[in-house]
This record gives sequence, C-alpha cells and structure tokens, in this order.
Amino acid sequence: MERQIREYALDIGFDSIGFTTADPFPQLTQALEERSSGYGWVSEGLLQLAHVADPCFVLPSAKSIVVLLYDYYKQAYPPELTKSIGKAYQSRLYPGKKRLFGSRLRLMKEFLQELGMEVGVRPAMPERQAAVRAGVGTFGCNTFIYAPGKGSYVNITALAVSGELEPEMKEASSLCPDDCNLCIEACPTGALYAPYQMDPLRCIAFNTYGPGNFPEAPEDIPHDIREKMGSWIYGCDLCQDACPRNKKRLEQKLVPDAFLAEMAPMLAPSALLNMDDRYYHETVQPILYGYMWEKKFLQRNAAIALGNSKDETVVSLLDKAMEDPQDMVRKYSAWALGRIGGAVSRQALESAYKREGYQAVKEEIRTALNLS
Repeated sequence: MERQIREYALDIGFDSIGFTTADPFPQLTQALEERSSGYGWVSEGLLQLAHVADPCFVLPSAKSIVVLLYDYYKQAYPPELTKSIGKAYQSRLYPGKKRLFGSRLRLMKEFLQELGMEVGVRPAMPERQAAVRAGVGTFGCNTFIYAPGKGSYVNITALAVSGELEPEMKEASSLCPDDCNLCIEACPTGALYAPYQMDPLRCIAFNTYGPGNFPEAPEDIPHDIREKMGSWIYGCDLCQDACPRNKKRLEQKLVPDAFLAEMAPMLAPSALLNMDDRYYHETVQPILYGYMWEKKFLQRNAAIALGNSKDETVVSLLDKAMEDPQDMVRKYSAWALGRIGGAVSRQALESAYKREGYQAVKEEIRTALNLS
C-alpha cells in the first residue's frame, strides 16, 4: 500500500512523500506552552495547534500520517513581485477546487479513501514536525523545513489517515552550520532572535495577514514593524533568501511563470490600494487568497508599502484612500502620508482630519502630522 500511495502522489505532481505514525508531538506542545504569549493565535485560535499536536484531534481513528512535499520553485517569479509577495503566496498553493494545487490535494484524498482509509486534515496538522518525523525534511535555523535538493521553498501537506502505514522514523536534525546566522541577520524586525527561535508577532509575514484578521492576534501592526516591512504586502522571504542552503535554488535559470508575468502589474501596491470589490474578487483574490479573506488587509499593506517607498508621486493615491469606507484603510493611509512627509502629504492629512469621524483614524492623522 505504501508503494501505491507513493507512486500515485508522484504521478499527480508531488515531489516527495513520507509516512509516520499518528503519535502526538510532545515537543510541539511544550514549545507552545513555553512561548504562549506569541503563539495564542495559532495555539487556541485559528489553527488550534495546542490540540492538533495530537493528530487524533483531527481524526479520532488516525493511525498514520501521510506527508506530501511540493516544490513550488519550478518557474521564475517576476522580479517586481519578489520583494512584495512571498514566493509561496505567488504559487497559489490553495485548497480550492478551481486551483490546480487544490485539485491535486483532492485527488490525493480521494485516492486514500478508495484504499479504504478515513482522511483528516482540519483544522490543521503539525506539518513541519510531521515532515521531520517522516524523514522528508529537516528544520533550518529560520524554522522552515528544508528538503534534500530543494531547499526550503517547499509546501508541506500532512494528512491524518486511519490506515496502518509503515513509518519512516528519523531524528529531527538540521544541516545548518553551527556558525551561520545569516537568516537571523537578514530579519529586520528581530523576529528571528536565535537559531530555531522565532517571535511570530514580530515576523513581517505574520504582520501582513495576522493583525486585525486572526482571533487572538493583535489588532494593529506596531509602528516600528510598519517601517521595517518595506515593500512586503503578503508574506516575506528575507530569511529564506539569505540562507546558503537556498543559494543554488536562487541562482537556477528557470522559465518565467507566464501567468504571474501577466498579472504582476495588477498586484502592485499602487494597483491594490484603491481597488474596488470587483477588481479584488475577479483579479486579486484568486491569486492572493490564503490567510486574507477581505480586501482591506491588502489595501492596508499596500498603504504601508507605498509609505515606505517615500515616493511623493503616490501621495494622490493615498489621499484618495483617505476617503475609503474602511477605517483600517484610512488609518494606515494616514500613517503612510506621514511616512512620506512633505507639504503635499501634510495638506492631504489636514484635509482628511477635518472630515474624519472615527477617533482611531483621527489619532493616526495627528501622529502623522507630527511626522510630516
């Protein structure tokens, strides 16, 4: 049965597969308890990791875990997107039936069910821990999983199944050199503060989709984090791109992703800031779905990116955004205008202050006026 599953997984496009037991992951439980202040949003919130550290929470009949790896760095990404959208998010690794990757997951699940197994995947699975225990990858200092010959640009899917599958048990280990801190040095917010240690609340990627969106997550992106987000609007690849273990992947010569090349101008911050509902649902959401389900979050991130550009030519776009019906969009556009500064920004802020009725936005405008 293991051979059948392996061959089918590779046939439909996965790049590696491993099996392990459905035993609990006590190290994950311990880590979540020790770092509860930063992980409440995944521990008790969105992903319920405190519970799914025991796969039987996902599937009571679970006896094994099937771990699937997909190498998503097979085509070249548009240069204009590589500093604003993480490669994983550009790759459309979503479970929806209308997406190619989602169809691949559906086929795999149906195949396992045809073999007589129950399959569970929700609310989540401890995917990185399962990948290590199944022997298909190792942890890197930046907390990502590295697969042999593929680096860390891999998607991991872990499926709890009721079938008894022969495990491939291996010790968790890493090939990161003991004296290498390049990923830690590349993190501008200090989210990576030690090897294998991360504060997710300071992570740029988390701050593009977590605040104001996830239960248990902070409502706002801290001011000092906003400045260090640079041009990132969804995800961040800085710690992965700095890693020597990914060097060969970054230097490889690949055929451009034709779809992304066509869509790139439509995903620029200047195009996203004042998008309407139709543009979001028809053009943007099918690509940048993932963890964000409302356009205001991408508008917020676009405002931050435009503010960090300090380009005075985008002031008119931010001025228009100060009339957006969403408080969040107006609030972060005010911050962006203050970040850019100058007489034109100040004029836009003063005009917006006179008509603004929401107190939190008025306070942000006052702060921005002091900066401009």
